[in-house]
Amino acid sequence: MREQQDEGYVLHGRAYQETSLLLEVVTAAHGRLGLIARGARRGKRGLAGSLQPFHRLQLRWSPRGELHTLTGAEELARHRLSAAVLPAGLYLNELLIRLLARHEDCADIYAAYARALSRLAEGGNTELEPALRDFELDLLEGLGYGLTLECEAESGEPLDPQARYRYVEQHGPVRVGGSEAGSFSGAALFAMASRDWREPETLRAAKHLLRGALEAQLGPRGLRTRELLGGLARLRRMSDNGSTES
Repeated sequence: MREQQDEGYVLHGRAYQETSLLLEVVTAAHGRLGLIARGARRGKRGLAGSLQPFHRLQLRWSPRGELHTLTGAEELARHRLSAAVLPAGLYLNELLIRLLARHEDCADIYAAYARALSRLAEGGNTELEPALRDFELDLLEGLGYGLTLECEAESGEPLDPQARYRYVEQHGPVRVGGSEAGSFSGAALFAMASRDWREPETLRAAKHLLRGALEAQLGPRGLRTRELLGGLARLRRMSDNGSTES
C-alpha cells in the first residue's frame, strides 16, 4: 500500500525495542493511529525531539497491519502549555486514547482538540475550565453521545430556568422537586447549551454533569490525569484562601 500522510498530534509515546518509539497519534482525516517510529531515539538527529505531545505535525507513514511505520514527521506548529495547564493537556490526550477507536473518522473531534490546545496555550489558567468543558461537550457530541440541554426528556418542552432537573444518562433532563442532590438548575443547563461560562454555577454544574457522562463511556477504570487536575484544583483553592487571609 502506498505511503499516506496527514497532519496530527502525538498523544502518547513510549520506548519500543532498542532505538524506536511506539506512538499513539490523532490525525485530521485518518483518526487515531498506532505508529512505530523506527530509529527515532538513535543519535542526536533522531525524530524523538519532534515527536512530542502538543506539536502539530505533518506525518507520513507506511500502512502495515494494526501498527503502521512512521516514515517522516515535520513540525507545523507548537502549543506551549504552561505548567499550570499542562495536566489539562494530558487529560485531553488520555480521553482521546481511551475513547477514540483506531482508524475511525473523527474530524470534528480533531478540530475541537486543536482549538482546546490553542486556548490552553494562549489563555493559560483563565481559559482552563471553559476550554475543558467545551472540549468535553464536543467530544461527547462527536462520539454520538451529545447531551440534551434545552428541553425536558419526557415532554420535549423547553426547560424552566427556575426549575431543577436531574440528568438521566442517554435520556436527558427530568424535572425534580426542591433542590434534590445532584440536580441542576434549568438556567445552568441553558447556559451550558450556549457555552456561556460566565457564571460559577454553570461551570460547577457542567463539571459534575460532564464527568458523569464521560464516566459512562469510560467504564470503571478511571483516568490517571484526572487525579492531577484534582490536585491542581486543591492547590489553587489553598492559594486563593491564603491570599484572602493575608
